[in-house]
Amino acid sequence: MKKYLLLFATIISVTSCVPLGKLNEALDANTMLGYKNDSLHNKLNDTVANFTNSLRVLKGSVSSLQDSVNYYRTLANKPTVITEGEVFLNQMLGLSLISKSELAGIKTTSGNSNVWLEGFKADINKYTSSDADIKLNKGFVFVDIADKILFSSGSSMPSKKSKEVLATIANLLQAQPDLSFMIEGHTDDKAFKRKRNDNWNLSVSRAAAVAKILQTKYNINPKRIIAAGRSEFIPVDDNQTKEGRLNNRRIRIVIMPAVTQVMNLNK
Repeated sequence: MKKYLLLFATIISVTSCVPLGKLNEALDANTMLGYKNDSLHNKLNDTVANFTNSLRVLKGSVSSLQDSVNYYRTLANKPTVITEGEVFLNQMLGLSLISKSELAGIKTTSGNSNVWLEGFKADINKYTSSDADIKLNKGFVFVDIADKILFSSGSSMPSKKSKEVLATIANLLQAQPDLSFMIEGHTDDKAFKRKRNDNWNLSVSRAAAVAKILQTKYNINPKRIIAAGRSEFIPVDDNQTKEGRLNNRRIRIVIMPAVTQVMNLNK
C-alpha cells in the first residue's frame, strides 16, 4: 500500500511541475502531427496507386507498340510480289528493246498484268502440247521441245510424233499472226563417229526441217521464220550426265513479240 501511495505521489509531483497550458499545447501538436501523418500516408497510397496504374497503361502501350513493330517488320521482310509480265517488260527495258518513257506509258489491267501477255499465255495453254516447255525470259518467249520427240537419234528426218507436236505449235503461231520467230537446233557435246557429219550440221538441218514443216504443212508465212543451228554451245544442263545431255538436245522456237503487242502505249 505504501508503494502505490509513493508512485501516485511521484506522478502528481512530476505533472505538477509542467504548466497546464504547455501540456495542452503539446497534446494539440501531437494530435496535428497524427493528422499530418495520416494525410501523408494517404497521399503516398494514392501516389503508389496512380504509379501502378500508369505503369500498367505504359506496359499495355509498349506491348501494342511491339505488336506494331513486329507487324511492320513482317511487311518489310515480306518479298515483293512481281508478276511475270513485269519481269518480262523489265527484261525488255534492260535489253534496250523499249525505253523508260515507253515502259512508263504502259497501260495494264488490274494486278499489273499485261493484256497481250495474258492473251498469249492463254493461247499457249490452249494450243501447245504438254511436250513443249514454255518460258518467258529476257523479252523472248522460248518454246523448247526435246529432240527425241521430233527426231530419231543423230537424224534430221522428222518423226511421226513430230508432226503432232508441231501441229500444236503451228496453231499457236497461227493464233498470233504478227509474231516473228526463230527456230534453233541444239545438240549435246557428243561428237559424231562419222566425220562427214557434226553437231553444227545436225542442229542446222533439224531447225530447217522444222521450218519446212511449219511452212509447207501448216501454211506459216516463211517471212516470219528464221532457222538457225546453235550446235552444242548453248546448253541448258550438264553434258556430263545422261539426263543433262537429253535436256540439251532440243529444238527451241524463240518468239520475239513486237513492242506494240507487249504494250498498250498512251497516245
